[in-house]
Amino acid sequence: MATSLASNPVASTLAAQSIGREPKTTTKMTALYCRLSKEDFDSGESNSIVHQKEILTKYAKDHGFGNTRFFVDDGVSGTLFSRPGLDELLAEVRKGRVATVIIKDQSRIGRDVIEVGLLKRTFDEFDVRLIAANDNLDTANGFDIMSIFRDVFNEWFVADTSKKIRAVFKTKALNGKHSNSVAPYGYKPSDEDKFVWAVDEPAAEVVRDIYKMCLDGMGPKYIAKELGRRGLKIPLVYKAERDGVPPKHIPKRPDTMWHTSSVTDILENREYIGTAVLNRKTSKSYKDHKKFIKPEEEWIIHENAHPAIIDEQTWQAVQRIRANHRVVQRKDYVKGPLEGSIYCIDCGERLYAKRNSRYNLDGTERKYCYYICRNSRTLSDLPTCTTHSILRQTLEKIVLDDLQRVIGLAKTNEKKFANVLLSISKRESEREVQKAKRELAKAQTRIETLDRIVSKLYEDNVEGKINDERFATMLAGYEEEQNGLRGRCSELEALIATSTAQTDSIESFLRLVRRYTEIKELTPEIVHEFIDKVLVGEPDYKPGRYEHWARIKTQEVRIIYNFIGDVSESLKEGV
Repeated sequence: MATSLASNPVASTLAAQSIGREPKTTTKMTALYCRLSKEDFDSGESNSIVHQKEILTKYAKDHGFGNTRFFVDDGVSGTLFSRPGLDELLAEVRKGRVATVIIKDQSRIGRDVIEVGLLKRTFDEFDVRLIAANDNLDTANGFDIMSIFRDVFNEWFVADTSKKIRAVFKTKALNGKHSNSVAPYGYKPSDEDKFVWAVDEPAAEVVRDIYKMCLDGMGPKYIAKELGRRGLKIPLVYKAERDGVPPKHIPKRPDTMWHTSSVTDILENREYIGTAVLNRKTSKSYKDHKKFIKPEEEWIIHENAHPAIIDEQTWQAVQRIRANHRVVQRKDYVKGPLEGSIYCIDCGERLYAKRNSRYNLDGTERKYCYYICRNSRTLSDLPTCTTHSILRQTLEKIVLDDLQRVIGLAKTNEKKFANVLLSISKRESEREVQKAKRELAKAQTRIETLDRIVSKLYEDNVEGKINDERFATMLAGYEEEQNGLRGRCSELEALIATSTAQTDSIESFLRLVRRYTEIKELTPEIVHEFIDKVLVGEPDYKPGRYEHWARIKTQEVRIIYNFIGDVSESLKEGV
């Protein structure tokens, strides 16, 4: 229930004093300003716009202020001074149309000391009287030092509230919960906890189709067109219809016209593999509402935080495709399954598709496609590499034959397949790992020694055995050495961990093999599931039997498989 003005002793006194007073007549208006911010929503009815209007209307009537007009900002923070209602009020002030501004309390004007001060200065400049009904503030009575303290308190209140809100958000993030209930497309807030996602199956099926289309070689632009052709509603409209609420922003384009960026966001969002990526965004201060991305090391990541829509292997395959998203898809050209995964063995640059044609003896045209290095003279203004040219059909046959060979060996005897790869891996890395372990132990011992030295150094400084200047110099040197050693320890630990994780990687590859009975042709999906990259060397030509017209071409092609790497040499030993 709304609190009456009479319950406020200050307002009651002012009202009592005004009894019998004749209404003031003026050609200028009395502006009644109301504001409700988002941080005030939890404060209850006492701060509602309706209640503010009741207070201000009664105050104006009891004190004889006529020609009233309301200016309202609903749901706008007190730290923002670009508000529709306030902007309209100031425009009237500058036109000389306002005699008095009445507010419920000073916090309604704002919670920034400097900005509030500038507003009051504007009111003074145009001879506008400011009254805060509940704060006993009336600029007609002269300077009030308490108003300054109220402004300071209001700003402190916002800063303190912002700090507490940030702490709440971080606590939620540490517990694997999102800071709001707005779930990405394909998910919805769970019934048990609105800050934890549950699968929204109709939208989730669309997400799976988007990933499948990407694996089939379609880019975000073409995927967006295909979704529109199917008549699927864009995420904004779909969520609004699902929840039975109007959309926050009415799209200017048709409900089924998907934007390329929406598809891209879906393809790159880790939430779809069940991973919650939290604490990503922040603002510089409570006064600056613009968000920016934090450094990745500050993110809070929880795996298996919610049900996955896309499996890990599919997501990783799509990310490899997205890393090569600059490949141009021409309307009259069907992209090959290997495109985006072919690299130069010498310079590391990607190989691009080129088309050409030749005429047969009968006059018919024969079109063909080949891949060449981007750093070659054909594609680069400043060539730094050779063409590394290879026919598309030749490369696809080499890769398909090798893939069939590797999968065949794995299916024949999984245990022997794994043991061969493990034995080769161990033989190649055992010496390196042992060396890394020795270096790691030595580094850790040195770090412990430095800890003792630094501790003794502090004692000597306190006892006056070492002056401050000497202490600072020595401490900086020891700390620099420690930081370097800790960085090296991290590198060594990662090297050792990578070596010991080889068994898990082989098992992941075998699980992938079990999903297929037989592979007869290359598809973009198969390539991105099995193959990380294909490395192509520069062709080598040797004279043939008839040197004047025939040459023998040899060319190195290395296939780097997902999980197991380059196994061409390893598997020669037999499985």
